[in-house]
Amino acid sequence: MEITITGYDFNRYLKKLYDQTSRTMRFRGKTSEEFPAWEVEARAKVIELLSIDHLPPSVPVMHELDETDGGSYKIQKIAYQTLPELWVPAYLLTPTVGEPPFPTLLCPPGHGGGINQVMNEDGAYHKYPHRFAEAGFVALVPEHISFGERANPDSRYRGCSFDHESLNLLGSTVIGYRMWELQRALDLLESLPQVDNNRIGCAGLSLGGEMTHYLAACDTRIRVACIACFLTSFKGTFLKEPHCTCGYVPKMAHYFEHADLAALIAPRPLMIQVSTQDGSFLAQDAQEAYEELATLYAMLGVKEKVTLDVFEGGHEFDVQPALDWFRRWL
Repeated sequence: MEITITGYDFNRYLKKLYDQTSRTMRFRGKTSEEFPAWEVEARAKVIELLSIDHLPPSVPVMHELDETDGGSYKIQKIAYQTLPELWVPAYLLTPTVGEPPFPTLLCPPGHGGGINQVMNEDGAYHKYPHRFAEAGFVALVPEHISFGERANPDSRYRGCSFDHESLNLLGSTVIGYRMWELQRALDLLESLPQVDNNRIGCAGLSLGGEMTHYLAACDTRIRVACIACFLTSFKGTFLKEPHCTCGYVPKMAHYFEHADLAALIAPRPLMIQVSTQDGSFLAQDAQEAYEELATLYAMLGVKEKVTLDVFEGGHEFDVQPALDWFRRWL
């Protein structure tokens, strides 16, 4: 008798596991009165999963390294300390026209060349910090762990994988460290006289969008957010095809989907950007997440504070709609 054995397809098993065990902490309430209690519990769980409770809050020490004239704004190259062993290089753009304090935008970079890629290269970012500074915003562009001027000089250790896997072994996550450092960037911004502490937003592309996603979900000092070419779903991205290892935060998809994390931004204004030609973060997945969030925002009585910008293009930042969004809400 011939025996046929099936079940060798582990990927099919993972899809079934997702269907059976994911999103255990999604908001299932039917009224706005139920949302605050879920918000407190869910935010605490996200921070727990990021595994950064050993990192102390602190106001960074800042040094100015250089200054150049941008016309209607100045560009300072700075470095600030987040831990005794860690310094973050960054660009700080401050308007020279108008009266401070100014609305402010935190601009976390994506994968690749770091802050210099965002500031100086023609490409996916379209130099958006400059556009915001021209429009009267302070902009801070901080370097992430693993990239740009903080990349390991040994090419064997470049990128996310070694840092991510090492931190996992040591009980933490590289996404958590990056978010914690962005919180220290908020501390720094709040200490600067040119910054209006009640008008700080965050906008980023790709990994920068991911970090905007986590930061705005976990820290309500972010008053307005724009997540570009990231907010779709774990099911349609990290559980569908290989992505950078840094995005695989242990147990995160068991508790939350992208839309659930973004729900923690509500009722603050949120723009989701997705392009028609981005093969990794699909417009259909972003549409589904947006529809969930639109239902929640409507329940909370602020349906106008969430929007989906579907634009013609690739994996890039859509500058003008984002600028209009922040002008409206920040």
